Amino acid sequence: MTATPREAYVFPDNLAALSAARELGLAGVPVTVIGATAGPAARSRFVTFVRAPDLYRNAAGWAEFVAARAAVASSRPVLFPTEDAGLLASERFFELLSPVLDFPHAAPGVIPKILDKRSLYRAARRIGIATPEFVEVTSAEQLARLDGVPPDWIVKPPCRYWMSDDGTIRTFLSLTGGSKAFASHPRRSAERILSAGFPALAQERIPGPFEELVSVGLCLAPNGEIVHAFTARKHCEYPEPFGDGLVVEAVPDPGIADQAVALLRALGYWGLCDIEFKRDPRDGRFKLLDANPRVWLWQGLGAACGAPLAGSAYWQACGRPASGPTPPNGADHPTWVSPRGSLAFLLTSYRPQRHGWTLPMRLTAGALHTILRELKTFHDPLYLRPSGWLALISQVRGRLRARNAGGIAEES
Repeated sequence: MTATPREAYVFPDNLAALSAARELGLAGVPVTVIGATAGPAARSRFVTFVRAPDLYRNAAGWAEFVAARAAVASSRPVLFPTEDAGLLASERFFELLSPVLDFPHAAPGVIPKILDKRSLYRAARRIGIATPEFVEVTSAEQLARLDGVPPDWIVKPPCRYWMSDDGTIRTFLSLTGGSKAFASHPRRSAERILSAGFPALAQERIPGPFEELVSVGLCLAPNGEIVHAFTARKHCEYPEPFGDGLVVEAVPDPGIADQAVALLRALGYWGLCDIEFKRDPRDGRFKLLDANPRVWLWQGLGAACGAPLAGSAYWQACGRPASGPTPPNGADHPTWVSPRGSLAFLLTSYRPQRHGWTLPMRLTAGALHTILRELKTFHDPLYLRPSGWLALISQVRGRLRARNAGGIAEES
């Protein structure tokens, strides 16, 4: 008799959780989404939703709840964070969680090195991987370091989430209305970040269009070998600039996969990860921008080109290696277009003179194609349910409120 697969605990509930839940659920994995509020994944046919203490307001209570639930499970669950905040919480409470569940990535001690841009960029430079130029500021006394910085440099915290001593998780996104960085006035932006309790990182802006942004999505085995990988190119993002992928296309590897693997090996990391580069037209080199060691919004694009990363990480955590390895591939060029992001972008950011008159039609057609492809693949009609559209509209309204509240990434 075949044993029942272990549960996957996916948290918190968001669109990345939905993507992971669909990939895992289609493979026969029982998926439990854990969160303080139900989101899009809770509406999936693959998901059992369990309400838990709020991760952001009471991380210790969240960890105790998850550990208690895992302790009475029939077999050890596998924990899948969908946000950096979840990674920080699972890292902080590793000693409580690790006796009763498994992690689909290296832990403890490695995750902070990846989430903090300072340690990530320094590790990359040590092995010859190019990064943007950057200046670190951790106190008001160090603001003078920014006096010679070009005015178009971007400024952000080295890590967008911070766990306070009182157990709450603070997010930089609440300062900006959803953007990941301030786009001008480096010294003033750094002062604002410091006043919010974060260190600041001023970073050179890599010139060039969105199409120069290329990511490697991969799953590494504990021995450092590639299990599955794919590469993808961004064509749009929302919110602009520094947002999430809006239109993403799988493409053949332009020569960055080996760098991504070398970086993760140097950091001692295994598991799934998304590593983002941008080609610098000034010297032709791809420069490291970011790394996300968790499931993400469009990671399901990997499964569409033969690289199911969430599934690979799950089976690896269960001691059953996934089929493979496979080289990074995107030969069939499947494309993912965010339905929610398209609607929000068209309502808040679309400018015909800047983006062209054909973009609304392309986004609408792409979003419908993505919905229909996922409906055909997963038989999970989220957007055919009234509650799904109500949730979508609610999220778009939230974006509008955050944007209008003064959290604007680029200040005049």
